[in-house]
Amino acid sequence: MALSGGADSVFLLHLVQRAAVRTKVLAVHVDHGLRGEESHADAEFCAHLCAKLGVSFARRRVEVNDGPDLEARLRKARYAALLDETGRTGIDVLLTGHHQDDALETLLMRMMRGGELGGLSGPARETLLGRPDGRKVRVLRPLLHMRREEVRALLGTAGLEWREDSSNLSPRFTRNRVRGGLLPAIEETCGPEGLANLRRFAGAVEGLESELAQRTAHLGWESPVDTSGLERLGGRFGGTLPRRALTELAPPLQRRALARLLTEGTGETPSREVLDRVQQDLTHGTDARTTLAGRWTLQLHGEEVCIAPPSGGQGSDSPGGGGTAVAAAPQILRGAGLQLGVPGTVRLPDGRTLTAELLELPAGTDVPRGRDEVHLDASDSPRLLHVRNPQPGDRFQALGAPGKRPLVRFLADAGVPSEDRASVPLVLLGEEIVWVAGQRPSERRRVHAHTSQRLVLRIEAAPVGSSGVGSSGVGSSGVGSSGVGSSGVGSSGA
Repeated sequence: MALSGGADSVFLLHLVQRAAVRTKVLAVHVDHGLRGEESHADAEFCAHLCAKLGVSFARRRVEVNDGPDLEARLRKARYAALLDETGRTGIDVLLTGHHQDDALETLLMRMMRGGELGGLSGPARETLLGRPDGRKVRVLRPLLHMRREEVRALLGTAGLEWREDSSNLSPRFTRNRVRGGLLPAIEETCGPEGLANLRRFAGAVEGLESELAQRTAHLGWESPVDTSGLERLGGRFGGTLPRRALTELAPPLQRRALARLLTEGTGETPSREVLDRVQQDLTHGTDARTTLAGRWTLQLHGEEVCIAPPSGGQGSDSPGGGGTAVAAAPQILRGAGLQLGVPGTVRLPDGRTLTAELLELPAGTDVPRGRDEVHLDASDSPRLLHVRNPQPGDRFQALGAPGKRPLVRFLADAGVPSEDRASVPLVLLGEEIVWVAGQRPSERRRVHAHTSQRLVLRIEAAPVGSSGVGSSGVGSSGVGSSGVGSSGVGSSGA
């Protein structure tokens, strides 16, 4: 169990020690060392308490530098140390002293951050966390039915001591500002029933989340059939999943399943931007690669979704063991690249097609937003574009950016793996990059309120079985205005 020395964890330790059914207990104190002598005193208090109660004790020191996102980084380091200790000792259950007020504070913090539905209920009574060795640890929170003041009152009545963390009063931490400012303001404005209603709301969301979890619990990564010759990376080899298993889900269920699967695969919760990107690629049938936390990669490839460790962790074979390449070697546009007429179509070396057309629309018409199709201002009626791969010295002003920056920096920030950046297709008008295909259009070509003529650019996946070679040439036919919104085409842009 986690033992900070505060009232909640001390109360939980006494409950566990006095339980009718005794089991092996290890109390783990994670010492961040940020409060100097006070941190040392907390650790000593925990050690003496465990010795008095006859409970095994472990002290883990972690170093977290001061700076931005300190609260989140402290939590991440704390859980990493706790999980590591469970792996070292063979324990598969972790107890924490979170109570009802902690849950309410967490609920409000997640709502303000715009968390996914699965996080809006606050911490659950039981969750599963993955260790680097691939084993699951049950995290139990037995005190979630209790209030903070109840815990302290019971400790005081029994004459039991605990430690107070002085940093709990610091306004630099979001939780402290919620606890000391927002919650009192809600109670003053809405009365005690306002906080009670928030707790009931959290319970309702928790019930909905439980139902959603059951509906997607059958989805999981299929491990490699043959792991011989593969370099083991933290006990995980990646895996595969039928694409249809995700595309058949309703969008909210699909997003929830994706968040869980990516967390299970990498050990890190995916960002909202990553979930947006992957879900859009699934929706539009796009074959794409996305870089995940820890440089794991997710590949949407044909009928499969594949997750693989960083380069060197699994070679180039599919996690499914069938020998299918998760990511083929980059295919580069040779020479000066390709010319793309307007209207026209060209085929890229990897089999995908780029199309361009001019479209007359009433000024003020909505602009599609996505990765595979962009609408640009075409007031000058361009007739010829150029398609090539990145070159040294390229600079690009992405939509919404204040100015140009090195293209390589843009690609890195967009999550394009370093090994793929040389093969990213660029669409140019003269010397200006107007679209980094599949990523972002140019700010200088933004569609404005008065724009009536648009340049529509699309990139489409290669047909199944396509050899992916050659080009259909300049000004090729077959791409008219009816192509907008066609099957498999996403929407993006200005």
